[in-house]
Amino acid sequence: MARTPVSELMTTNPITIAHRETVGKAMELMARYDVRRLPVMKDGKMVGIVSDRDLRQMGGRPSVKLPRSDRDDAYLQLPVEEAMTLSVITIRERQSAQDAIAVMVKHKISGLPVVDSDGALVGMLSEQDVLKYCLSILEREADR
Repeated sequence: MARTPVSELMTTNPITIAHRETVGKAMELMARYDVRRLPVMKDGKMVGIVSDRDLRQMGGRPSVKLPRSDRDDAYLQLPVEEAMTLSVITIRERQSAQDAIAVMVKHKISGLPVVDSDGALVGMLSEQDVLKYCLSILEREADR
């Protein structure tokens, strides 16, 4: 496991959102693609990340999948850049799965944008990706 690169676990072509798109659009994308975080892009570069938790905190809702009500929805029109986290913790695509897991545990996060050597976004690594990988290892060991 330690030598397996993140690039073998990650989801390629991640769903992203432009920095000027609305919080409502971010919620729509998360629901449609069943993702919990979106890298925020400006001029082709990642400038932040927005999570379902960020959006729930803005709207005071327990889930981004709940239907909208007419009251207290003004925040849905705000640009996503007002909800995003600026200090994005990333992992390089050639780093090991073990490195990625250590970063996720240390920072108590459930996903990492994966970047190439130039810092360009190339994928997303979610806890589901990691769990699937760990399960495959456990299943191989059980078959021995």
